[in-house]
Amino acid sequence: MMFSGKSSSGSSAVIFLMSILLITGVQLNAQTGKIKNKKAFFEKLARKKQKTIVQKELNIGGKAIPSEGTVKALFIFIQFDDDSTTKSKNWPYDTINLPDWTKQFVENKPTAKFKVNNLTQYFYEMSNGKLFLTGDVYPELVRPVRSMHSYKNISEVNTEILTRLDDKIDFSKYDNWSKDENGKFVMKPDGKVDMIFLIYRNFPNKLFFNQGWTGIAHLYLSRRYLQTNDGVIIKSGSLDKGSGIIIRGGKNGFYWLKYIAAHEFGHFLLGAGHIEGTTNLALMTGGPVWNASRGMHSWERARLGWMKYTDVKPGIDAGYILPDYMTTGSALRLKLSEKEWFVIENRQKISRHDKAGDKGIYIYHILNPYHFAPSVFVECADGNWNFKIDTTNKKLIKSSPNPFGKNEMNFSKYVKGKNYACFKPVYETNAAWGDDKDAFDLTFNNVFSPVSNPSSFNKAKISFTIEVTGKTGNDYVLKFYFKNPYAGKPAKPQFFRSKKLHDNKLLLTWVPNKEPDMLAYRIYRTYGKTFNNKNLNKLVEIPFLFNREPLSEFIIKHEAPGKADVNTYYVLTAVDKNGNESVLSDYVEVK
Repeated sequence: MMFSGKSSSGSSAVIFLMSILLITGVQLNAQTGKIKNKKAFFEKLARKKQKTIVQKELNIGGKAIPSEGTVKALFIFIQFDDDSTTKSKNWPYDTINLPDWTKQFVENKPTAKFKVNNLTQYFYEMSNGKLFLTGDVYPELVRPVRSMHSYKNISEVNTEILTRLDDKIDFSKYDNWSKDENGKFVMKPDGKVDMIFLIYRNFPNKLFFNQGWTGIAHLYLSRRYLQTNDGVIIKSGSLDKGSGIIIRGGKNGFYWLKYIAAHEFGHFLLGAGHIEGTTNLALMTGGPVWNASRGMHSWERARLGWMKYTDVKPGIDAGYILPDYMTTGSALRLKLSEKEWFVIENRQKISRHDKAGDKGIYIYHILNPYHFAPSVFVECADGNWNFKIDTTNKKLIKSSPNPFGKNEMNFSKYVKGKNYACFKPVYETNAAWGDDKDAFDLTFNNVFSPVSNPSSFNKAKISFTIEVTGKTGNDYVLKFYFKNPYAGKPAKPQFFRSKKLHDNKLLLTWVPNKEPDMLAYRIYRTYGKTFNNKNLNKLVEIPFLFNREPLSEFIIKHEAPGKADVNTYYVLTAVDKNGNESVLSDYVEVK
């Protein structure tokens, strides 16, 4: 059917308006066909338009508490009288005295000089001196009136304690911040206490959560708020709706408690949610390992305005020198789109808070970076794998490499209520906590490319390679390849295995490399009580292709060293047509 320009335009306008009405859910008057409430309609349309705008920058600053300036909190340490059966060297059972370390848990005023690395020092270092979390430690051990089993829930206990202490504490000292009409933090009281930490030595699950949580950014009270004698209120609730944090497990002592407290305070800074699979590499860590919050990830610090990334420009080959991340706040960001980044940190474990499993270059694939919590996938240098679950023996087994699978840090699956993740006793090691094979470096794994494992595959479909090319002191040198992702060295050969055959022959197998410019493989051998890559002897160089197919196995003659305490080790490297040779594969040991 043909339409004139006028009628076509009118039809388009009607279709457009109808689509808006469907999207916004606004109804037409059945009798007149007119919008029932024009004001509500256009206000909703404006909100819809705002939501469709793609965010291009991080929202800088704290969410429910300011990320800059001085936040003064109250710290109360609590012990039930009937908790005598809980044994602890860090917080011995004592109905009179607090442990000595509680006096140093937090500074009572801003300072840049610290005798101990306490909670104030943690946020001072992470914020590059922008945030001072200070506080007063209530000087007495606080003891609930009744036994822990006589309370219905922790809300009853909290309410009793804060009400009882009202005559002894000036709660108005902890009301210093509010938000102005634009939602910006201003140092002005608003009649609500900013922050209270209620820290329990221990209490049973029935008072809190059956899941056994150790802390929560929520101050549970028996009513909506407590009106204090000082003219301020203590609010029940979480984040901006509440006035504090509950922590149990004080029995674990200073070190453990510091990071739990920092994590829960981090919720007030960043919001509800956790960054999964970042054990020991972030503050707001989640599963598969809990209570593993340590030094902050660069995304967290950048989100709070405590550092800025150096941006890598997509499509432009370039080299970068990257110093230690934690102490300098330097990190690289490759922004492929507003929904997808790659972030690179150099972790040298110089800071006391850097508890990374390895030293070297950590690469993270981040999705939805403008929201909390983003998806942060640690690209572990030892690759992604297929995992098998043996429910009979309750074991998790790493079976074969898979560039698009999970790695040891983020694999987790519940079967019949049991969590199968890479920690003992279901797995051979505690690799979920991080290990010495997670970081890229010059020798273990130095190439992150479209065909390596892990792979630089991305949703934006931009091919690139990151190669670690040098190291001076604690600084690493990196090269980004975009024009030709295979201009550097080949990726590390994967899944190198051996099998003894008859007549002292040895079958060596591996997963073929996928670079388009591959030329050959080289097989090396060495002897020793342990593997030493300094004394390698090249046995043979074999072509990459055999009958036009990538070679994935080779038979050699195995020569034993002739000594009972000496073993034989074999390794493999990949070589491209320009003579570039990969790092060594993982070795195989033959006795």
